[in-house]
Amino acid sequence: MKLLPLTNDFVFKAVFGKNPDLLLALLNSFPEFANEKQIEQIHILNPEIPKDFKKDKLSILDMQAIDKNGNRFLIEMQASHKTYFEKRILYYWAKLYSKSILKGQKYDKLPKVYSFNFVNFTLLPNTNKFHSVFHVLEKNDPKYRLTEDLEIHIIELRKFPRALESLETLLDAWIFLLREAQNLRGDQMKILEKKNPKTKKTISELKVVSYTNGKRADYEARLKGEFDYNTDMGYAFDQGLEKGIEQGIEKGIEKGIASILLAIEMVLELKFHSEGLKLFPEVQKIKDVDRLQKILLKIKKAKSVFEVKKIL
Repeated sequence: MKLLPLTNDFVFKAVFGKNPDLLLALLNSFPEFANEKQIEQIHILNPEIPKDFKKDKLSILDMQAIDKNGNRFLIEMQASHKTYFEKRILYYWAKLYSKSILKGQKYDKLPKVYSFNFVNFTLLPNTNKFHSVFHVLEKNDPKYRLTEDLEIHIIELRKFPRALESLETLLDAWIFLLREAQNLRGDQMKILEKKNPKTKKTISELKVVSYTNGKRADYEARLKGEFDYNTDMGYAFDQGLEKGIEQGIEKGIEKGIASILLAIEMVLELKFHSEGLKLFPEVQKIKDVDRLQKILLKIKKAKSVFEVKKIL
């Protein structure tokens, strides 16, 4: 029986939520925690997977943790893109930050909150880096940071460029393990264990999740819930577009163009976010209904902003 993928949020939390030492080792592999900045101790605040997560298709299976200095951590694995994911990252950071002090306490008690977001899709199309870090910086002088309290990490697993033999750092070894755990052969595991001592325990814990009938059933239920949700959302979105376009065309060419332009704008935003919307002014110059319809269909099938540019 094949191992389950660590890129699934249920599997990721099932493995790391019960093993603070593994989470500590993963976080300490990031350069932000090198040398004297290493985290010495961490406590996972919500290790359990909610019992109703199978019913709630939108439930967030994140992990929240705190170190001995009071710094807070929000860790999430996400396998597929969700609408407005960037805003969601900021929202959950803000939610954890605001709940980190008691009513009546002074603001100096607010801790630093790190948000680590492991994603198995392309979230930031304009960079080839697999690891991006965001702070609150002064617009004209990026060296000046407003506060140390916000630090958001985006780790795009699909952009990780290194093969097993060319892994250089401990972080490289962790990212490779997260991305390839379900595909590793015995000889590869031995090589990876030399680069990352926690590989053996991580794989051992992954086997427990993968080979336990109840947990595997939970994983499959989670997968089905996400599939059903994405299918329903996609169908509703397509139906809405078709109906809007038909109604627009029935009311005249100008309104037909307006309806298709609105549909194209929605698709660009949903699929490619701000980078997609940058291309919309070019689309607005087109005044031919048939051409706009063809462009809409092609954009819906496009897999990257680069493909959209070629379409236009």
